[in-house]
Amino acid sequence: MTPPALTAAGCRWLGLRGASDPRGSINFVEMDTDLDFPIRRAFWIHGVPAGQDRGHHAHRESRLLMVALSGGADVVLDDGQRRETVRLDRPDRGLICDAWVWHELHGFADGTVVLVLASTGYAESDYIRDYATFRREVGTRGAP
Repeated sequence: MTPPALTAAGCRWLGLRGASDPRGSINFVEMDTDLDFPIRRAFWIHGVPAGQDRGHHAHRESRLLMVALSGGADVVLDDGQRRETVRLDRPDRGLICDAWVWHELHGFADGTVVLVLASTGYAESDYIRDYATFRREVGTRGAP
């Protein structure tokens, strides 16, 4: 199935290569082949209680690849001009989210695990956690 087109600048789907046989399926991602950024940090979101959200921030530098290893969640993407919501719910398809994109995760299914591969290590100064500040800062950067 073809994923929905994304309109937020700096966001795109990434089909994850893999294989399946009677023993099951495997998918993988490789730097320089699939990703055009280095992986400096990996983390996973899991155990999110019903009705709770994650994200609600943007990054000044970090680029992300998000993959729902199990379950699924809605992801809001906002580049300061366009806002859209997509469903992240397949382990064979990742969502690339560049810097300067506000992102929120909502509507987690039970048992959801989202793997995030980031281009930078953790630095609090990279985060924009207030939406008004994001709008102001992204506006000073010009149109995406």
